[in-house]
Amino acid sequence: MTTSVLQQYTISDFLEWNKEKQMVLNPNFQRRSVWTSQAKSYLINTILRQLPMPKIFIRSVVDVQTQRPYREVVDGQQRLRAIIEFASDKSVLGSRAGEFKGYKYSSLPDELKTLFLSYPIAVEQLINATDEDILEIFARLNSYNVRLNDAELRHAEFQGEFKWAICVAAKKWKTLWDEIGLITLQQRVRMLDDSLMAEMFGIILKGVTDGGQSNIRKLYLQFDKDFSENDDAMKHVDNTVSFILQNLRGRIEGALARGPHFLMLFAAVAHAMFGIPNGQVGASMPKQDKKALSDISIAIENIRKLSNIIEQDEPPEEKEFMDFWKASSGTTQRIASRKIRFPIYYRALLPKRL
Repeated sequence: MTTSVLQQYTISDFLEWNKEKQMVLNPNFQRRSVWTSQAKSYLINTILRQLPMPKIFIRSVVDVQTQRPYREVVDGQQRLRAIIEFASDKSVLGSRAGEFKGYKYSSLPDELKTLFLSYPIAVEQLINATDEDILEIFARLNSYNVRLNDAELRHAEFQGEFKWAICVAAKKWKTLWDEIGLITLQQRVRMLDDSLMAEMFGIILKGVTDGGQSNIRKLYLQFDKDFSENDDAMKHVDNTVSFILQNLRGRIEGALARGPHFLMLFAAVAHAMFGIPNGQVGASMPKQDKKALSDISIAIENIRKLSNIIEQDEPPEEKEFMDFWKASSGTTQRIASRKIRFPIYYRALLPKRL
């Protein structure tokens, strides 16, 4: 009969078991692809900062020939491989290690080595478990899990600089979520702040295009391996968000405090400040005007008007604003809607009342 016991061990315990050949990393139960160096560095950052990581599953086995026990790791192998590799001085921490970038284990200060070695890892020990038992245990665990959404799947799949740039920006600009409320706390748990931030990056890199999760995934696919635009894209996203928060923050409420509408305002401000690619807007793409954002008071007045139009129950009489109202009320992620709304947001930034 299989029993399960939850225990806690330190990294030094795992290193000793590995050295004494009392631990086996069983590849038969490997469920994920081999980790990239970025993922390994992020894990070591987690450990050095004493943040939690998921528990590891181990099958406890007794070798009947030697009468010695050994431990067979059935889930958590990539984490342990990364830990053992770092402890053996076989890897140098990359940019995902944050403030620990460039360190090897041997170059860590003694206090950090102590933190690393004493880091506690929760372990679920499976005693007398057969392969079938383990498969059933994993099936039961997965049956309780909430199915991963698109944002969570992308976060698990991609490990390149583009993914990490989005993660950094989403954390840096948490004011957008915490104070303005573009994304709720519940949505942040499901990583929807990363999704909205990815669309902001997409606007800077490719202009206003079709939205939606499938198109966000295309961004990850295109820039995962080579994000050479990293510095400029990051600067433009940062400068655009910073400008909005410093100058237009009081108007980011009501309709504009919802992601789809804020995104078009973001695109308009970015186009006024730097110019963005034409994307899929076509003939509706406004030319850059040096007067845009020259009178913030009028821009605020115009933005307030657009927000009020969106929230009207009935469409306005003017055809231009009627089309804007309809486009804002329908499927806002499609280019058919965005190519109507984006130019009007840009006009709102000119020193002329709408």
